[in-house]
Amino acid sequence: MKKLLIISLTAFLFSCKSGKKEDKPADKSATTEQTNSNPDAGTTTEPAYTPNTNSFIMVEGKELKLSSSILVDKDKNKLKAGAPYRAMITTSSGPDNEGLILRFVFDTKPGTYPLTGFSYGRGKGDAGQQFGGLLGGQEKIYPNNVTLTEVKDMGDNGAGGHKWNISGTIENLTIPAMGIMLMDKEKNHPKEIKIDKISFTGLSFDDNAEEMLQKAMDQMNQMKKNK
Repeated sequence: MKKLLIISLTAFLFSCKSGKKEDKPADKSATTEQTNSNPDAGTTTEPAYTPNTNSFIMVEGKELKLSSSILVDKDKNKLKAGAPYRAMITTSSGPDNEGLILRFVFDTKPGTYPLTGFSYGRGKGDAGQQFGGLLGGQEKIYPNNVTLTEVKDMGDNGAGGHKWNISGTIENLTIPAMGIMLMDKEKNHPKEIKIDKISFTGLSFDDNAEEMLQKAMDQMNQMKKNK
């Protein structure tokens, strides 16, 4: 339960940090050009997607550009020798509520590392579709890999560890539908989905995030005791 709380709080912390970094104003020239080329731009209700993204997904011939954040902790299960860290990448939602979650183990150097979990969803309500699943059960090594093309040590994070930036790609990933989705025959849920390529760029993390969070929790508990 303690581990689940730490991971959940860390995910929230990384999500907030990622959101702050990505809330940059859109390129005004790009916005002006798009508005002038579309006479109906003033009446559209579609959300305005800016080029400030760090993930690219090609699925069924459709290109999605999304923002992503990464959560990293130590892999206590030691699923693979030479891969001491465990990562979870979560993307924002696309125009049709598309979203991707990836898990893998890795080391802080470029190379090829195995995926340990994945999930992809799209659509809303009765039209929603869900592939893969990450809740419950034990993580395991899948035959699919992530290739880390760039790993940068950004230096001391001022809290006893280092901050890192990583970029990478995944190709030809097939994710089966969740079993419960296939039980409703009327929905005609696809049995699987094939993602041609996934790439992410410049995702940052602290290599001692768990220790940082635990220290913060200890300080909060001490403050409560002192009141």
